[in-house]
Amino acid sequence: MGDGVRRLLLAAVLISITPALAADLPLKPEPAPAQTPAQSPDGASPLAPPSAACREWSDGCRTCVRAADGAVSCSNIGIACTTKPATCTASDTPAR
Repeated sequence: MGDGVRRLLLAAVLISITPALAADLPLKPEPAPAQTPAQSPDGASPLAPPSAACREWSDGCRTCVRAADGAVSCSNIGIACTTKPATCTASDTPAR
């Protein structure tokens, strides 16, 4: 075997084991995730109604309803939806 063939085989062996050696390297820690628009910056629940008298409200992505016993149920948020400030769509107070 010629000297050129040996060098070529050695290079091929070294190239083929490089990914296996790289798999053992320690990973860098991932940075903390940024706050998403669905999270409220003041710590309040994003599912909270905009006012105490509000019975139904929406943020443009999900619709929430408060039952007579006070339990809140909301629809699921869409996959590519950008939330907006919540607006009341039905209120407990009668219209004047």
